[in-house]
Formats: sequence, structure tokens, C-alpha cells
Amino acid sequence: MKKIFSYLDIFLAVLLFGIVIFFKIDFYKIVLFLLELMVLIELSQMLFVFFKRQRIKIRYMIDASIIYIIRELLIVLTTHPKDIKIISLYTSLIGIFFFFRFLAIKITYKEERN
Repeated sequence: MKKIFSYLDIFLAVLLFGIVIFFKIDFYKIVLFLLELMVLIELSQMLFVFFKRQRIKIRYMIDASIIYIIRELLIVLTTHPKDIKIISLYTSLIGIFFFFRFLAIKITYKEERN
């Protein structure tokens, strides 16, 4: 029973993605839905960790944010007129969140070693 709950979040996210794929959407939308699947996986992992340990790992929140920003960047690149300000804003946000992720991992591992 414990092993089922460890894969339940991924199963639910894949099930949602399978339902979306069933409707035969074009390539760009499939890529966007793949990124949305990754966001759903990160959010469901975050919820399962919260209910299991009563705490939220910052890494899951940052990963979901990075993937969501990449998704939004792809939407801007494929649907809207390409504005260099918006593209540079999204890429700088991705860089900032990667820096936050680096700090979160570095601080977490420092605390575990001590």
C-alpha cells in the first residue's frame, strides 16, 4: 500500500496528460502540455511531501516555477509578436529562479552535513 502512494502523484499527472493527448492537439500545444504535465508533477509531489511530512520543500516550488516560466516563454515565442523586452524578462526570471534553486540546494546540504 505504501508503494502505491509513492507513485500516485506521477500516475495522476500522466493520466491527466493522457486525456489531453487523446484529443490530438498540434505540436506546440503538445509541448506546452508536456511542460504543464511537469508542473503538475512538481505540484503534486509538493502536496504529497506536505501531507506526509507537514512541510514544503522549497526545491519543488522553485522547480515548478522554472518550468512554468519556460512554458510561458514558449507561449510568447510561438503565439505573440516577438517582443525582446518580454523575452528578456522571462529569461532573466529563469536565471533568477535557477540561482534560487542553487542556493536552496546549497543551504539544504550544508544543514544536513552539520
